[in-house]
Amino acid sequence: MEKLYVNKIHANGEISTVGLFYSRAEAEKVVEQLRSTPERSNGRYEIVQANQSYLMTRDSQRSRDAKKE
Repeated sequence: MEKLYVNKIHANGEISTVGLFYSRAEAEKVVEQLRSTPERSNGRYEIVQANQSYLMTRDSQRSRDAKKE
């Protein structure tokens, strides 16, 4: 299964993740919706392949954080 991140690239170069998607068509649709929203239209968006080891690390961290709560 394909896993893609949609990231927003801010003017200062900071990158924030909009979401994780399982198809390119779904990710492209979200980017199109974001660009059509006036308050978000000036942002730059990118679609990138999710790195499998990064996903496992994030999921592990999320599990540890949930146990602390």
